[in-house]
Amino acid sequence: MMATSAVERIDYWQASVLKEMELSRAQFTHFAFEKHVHLDYHIGVVSHGGQRYHHRGCEYRLTPGGLSTLNPDESHNGQSLDDSGYEALVMSLPTGYVQQMGEALNQDQLYFSAPILNDARLRGYFIRLHRQLTLHQANISPLEAETLLLGFISELFYRHGKLRNLPTSHAKLSGGQLDDIKQQFHQGLDQEFELEQLASSIGLSKFQFLRQFKAATGMTPHAYLKRLRLEYAKKALMRGDSATSTAFELGFFDQSHFNKAFKRAFLITPAHFQKRVTP
Repeated sequence: MMATSAVERIDYWQASVLKEMELSRAQFTHFAFEKHVHLDYHIGVVSHGGQRYHHRGCEYRLTPGGLSTLNPDESHNGQSLDDSGYEALVMSLPTGYVQQMGEALNQDQLYFSAPILNDARLRGYFIRLHRQLTLHQANISPLEAETLLLGFISELFYRHGKLRNLPTSHAKLSGGQLDDIKQQFHQGLDQEFELEQLASSIGLSKFQFLRQFKAATGMTPHAYLKRLRLEYAKKALMRGDSATSTAFELGFFDQSHFNKAFKRAFLITPAHFQKRVTP
């Protein structure tokens, strides 16, 4: 019987939403990281197997179920728990990007409070985000990508960072500003929006805007825009417009993207919906 060869491999990606951010998926069996530091904030999970590493004089074990969070310039090493190896998904967040978030929240600095978190919800969020920004980023809009990224980062720091309470900010999203954003959406259903562009149009940072828009509507800007597109799609289909032209005119990537979004929202395909509501 032939022995299985060791797997030592790292695949890297650059996310279009944040050019300075590095994403990777690694498979290791015997490879071991020597003591090292990172310039950025590093977040990771293992999908199978396990990794052990030393950090600040203690040994930690990262296994499926945990979320690793390392601050910049914190020395650590890393190797497999056993000969079966492990697979890891990793994201590096540039310090400048995190600093922008801290400044928008009136915080001098943001730091993770522990090297391993047992938070199933955030771990699942991270895996979905990693997948969207690597394997599926061609089918994700800039608005959706950064909404997902900022949502994850802010929740991670609020729940497990040195930031504990939401700071008071003098920048608020007024009713008039909210109406202005909604009008931009209604008038540009076929357009791609970016968080920075929407926020700057009303004089807020993107961090402030994302949080305050969600507080005002109960939805992220991306989710709100997506629902608008689907509501307009129903009206177009009821008028007799084709599903193909509807998908194009309302900013969906392609017919498949439109079909999936429509069925997920209304439990019926656009074609079946049109048959039910038109003579």
